[in-house]
Amino acid sequence: MNLIQLVLTLASCNIIFLYVLIYVSSGQKKISIFSTFIPLLMPLTAWLGMLLQSYFEIYEITSRQILANILLSVWALKFSTNNKNFKLIVLSILFDEGLNFKGFSIREKTINLFKFISYFMISLMPVISLNFLSGNSGLGFLDLLAASIFIIGFGYEARALIELKQSSLQPQVKNLCRQGLWSLSRHPDLLGQLISWWGLYLLAINAFGGEWSIFGPILVSFLYVKVLIPLLEVKLATQHQDYENYKVSTPKLFPKIKFFNS
Repeated sequence: MNLIQLVLTLASCNIIFLYVLIYVSSGQKKISIFSTFIPLLMPLTAWLGMLLQSYFEIYEITSRQILANILLSVWALKFSTNNKNFKLIVLSILFDEGLNFKGFSIREKTINLFKFISYFMISLMPVISLNFLSGNSGLGFLDLLAASIFIIGFGYEARALIELKQSSLQPQVKNLCRQGLWSLSRHPDLLGQLISWWGLYLLAINAFGGEWSIFGPILVSFLYVKVLIPLLEVKLATQHQDYENYKVSTPKLFPKIKFFNS
């Protein structure tokens, strides 16, 4: 099995998983089921890739890919239970309220399905690379650095989510959370996610040919900054009357450091 065959196999499995999830969610008439479980397609893709790698004897299983798959699995589990508004924004681009792919014809719906799977697979390029030719068996300095960057991003996001939850529990706080990391930027949780994605890419660099997977984090960063965050901010502006003032006083993504201000 070559790389193209692996990617096509994983993409086909994801289409099957996706339609099963749509069927279950539509039957229960609960989009929350879909938004909760769709992030789990990421670790499923990673572990399935490793199983295919082993079954077809493409390359030996290494500690690097196991580490990457574990990190991605933990991140996906966390993402599945948080970031509700953000996930709904992603889903609204692709699906209508009945969880059907947007489009007036079968052709348009097929194109939207193809776009979703393409974006999904490109975003997971570092993980696919690690589960194809995962490199030398031992963990080196770059692997440990990459894992540390991933954990820093994960911890940054987790801290932001904790502060957001604590703010929602305070009866005197009726509007936006502006404490802690949320006083430094408007989307510290998403910044943490991007840091984690780039950490996964650094892990993939030590895979054979892993450098090509840089298109994954580049695409994720572009979609976050240019597409998803602007749409999320439109929704937040309708939910919070003081959001426009918050935008004026607080940077969008990077903390309040002059060099990084957005």
